[in-house]
Amino acid sequence: MDFFRFLFSRKFLKHLLIAIGITVVLVWTTLQSLSWYTKHNDHLIVPDFRGLYIQEVLGNPENRNYQFSVVDSIFDADKPSGSILSQDPYPGSKVKKNRMLYLTITTMVPEKTTMPDLRDLTLRQAQTMLESAGLKLGRLLYIRSFDEDAVQNQLFKGRSIMAGAEIDKGSVIDLTVGMGAKASEASLDSLGADSIMGANNIN
Repeated sequence: MDFFRFLFSRKFLKHLLIAIGITVVLVWTTLQSLSWYTKHNDHLIVPDFRGLYIQEVLGNPENRNYQFSVVDSIFDADKPSGSILSQDPYPGSKVKKNRMLYLTITTMVPEKTTMPDLRDLTLRQAQTMLESAGLKLGRLLYIRSFDEDAVQNQLFKGRSIMAGAEIDKGSVIDLTVGMGAKASEASLDSLGADSIMGANNIN
């Protein structure tokens, strides 16, 4: 009985409230200290550096709160050399001051690839293999052949190129293609020995 009387006594309740108050103050102080130490609300929004030149980014004093590391370089014939292709973290990300940003830029020297063997393949198959090798389909030169829509020859800068040859990625490859039965003798005569058509005619 004395124990329960003590639990409900004014003295015990007073000390209990004091202990709870001290605990709350200690927890709040700890959380505030951690927030200050980790700079919880102090962050930067990562700009979009894609398309800019790496020298331009490094030389801009507005970017002094970031560190930069070029982790890869890729040849892209459609992008100027030295421009930024991708970045990590992505634009719009929230980061701490002096955060390292990892960049991929375009290189001046194109990568090499191996010319595939496209002969006797259909146009669709040939286009797929060219894309897989990092090459581009150029003009289509239609010639008399019983193999309709089959590749007869592969050309680079107007000359035949053998399968297995080393070639720059992004190079344009022209193809000679058989007309088969698609054209009658009359249409062949009107076309002449061959007919050049755009690569966009492939469906």
